[in-house]
Amino acid sequence: MKNLWNYIKDKSYYFLGGTVIIIILLIIITSCSGGNGNDYEAIEEKMVSAAKKYYENKKDHLPKEEGNSVKVTISSLVESELMKEVTDPKDSSNECSGYVEVTKVDDEYSYVPFLTCKGNYEPEYLVDKIKKVKTDELGNGVYTIGNEYVYRGSDVNNYVSFNDLTWRIIKIDENNDIKLVLATRTSESYSWDTKYNPEREDYSGNTSDYLLTDIRKTLNDYYDQTFTKENKSKIVAKNLCIGKYALTDQFSTEKECSIIKENEKIGLLNPSDYQNASLDSNCTNLDSMSCVNRNYLASEDIYTWTLNTSSENSYKVMYLNETIDESTASNQRRINPVIYLSSKVITNDGDGSLEKPYVIK
Repeated sequence: MKNLWNYIKDKSYYFLGGTVIIIILLIIITSCSGGNGNDYEAIEEKMVSAAKKYYENKKDHLPKEEGNSVKVTISSLVESELMKEVTDPKDSSNECSGYVEVTKVDDEYSYVPFLTCKGNYEPEYLVDKIKKVKTDELGNGVYTIGNEYVYRGSDVNNYVSFNDLTWRIIKIDENNDIKLVLATRTSESYSWDTKYNPEREDYSGNTSDYLLTDIRKTLNDYYDQTFTKENKSKIVAKNLCIGKYALTDQFSTEKECSIIKENEKIGLLNPSDYQNASLDSNCTNLDSMSCVNRNYLASEDIYTWTLNTSSENSYKVMYLNETIDESTASNQRRINPVIYLSSKVITNDGDGSLEKPYVIK
């Protein structure tokens, strides 16, 4: 028994020594592997923390109007002794640059870092990635229509992860802002409007004034309750086209935008979005079945009220369910909300596919 104990004791030194060597090797490998995404994210967190301290004594420099922004650079934060010079975690000889953008959101402020370490960490503007998208052999991809970049076809990689939700890119508008529609309809159903309608003498809804409708309140509640403060700072307000159509009309942005609701943070699709997404040249009228062809918006996941109502009465609204049809405003439908992201949003991950959507930082 004594000999056995001595044997185990002797062998334990080898085991202990081997364990120490393995731990040392792991430390060396980790330190030599260079920086990773977490290193850069840690720097961004330090930038935000320093920016908040910077503006503690400069509150008069903060934006006063909703949606307005100011910037403070890394160099200014270094000069104020709030952080040290930033070097690249993957290359200590490479000095990084960047800034923190501070945006007024409601009664608070959002702090968003923009860090660039050339060659190793250069998050790209999403608009630049979209503009580089080519069409495939079947024509699916991004097209220039006027001053806009529009996704068209039945099989397009236009998925975006934002605010822990998956969206699809409709287009880049003339201001370089990015129009998104929620990729999957909401779990709840909503009426477009339920007010008393004197034309029908019942509560079928009244579409005469978008400002007073149930759907506008629903959308604004969704916006307030769904998005974080930081993500609200990345959403830009737009003028919504709420003009009226007859179901047999040709698609017309002039008609569609004959009535405008200004400065809205959230909305719904327009019929022209549906037309532009189709590659079928016979998609000319709202009720045309040809619009279903080669059209990613002709999907069971997109089942939604639109913003546009009937020109023939004050109680019907256009909706999208693979094709465009009209329905009484008081009926309930699930919706796919629409937002616009700022042209300044950046991404350093994803390829736009459903499996690897663009991830907004």
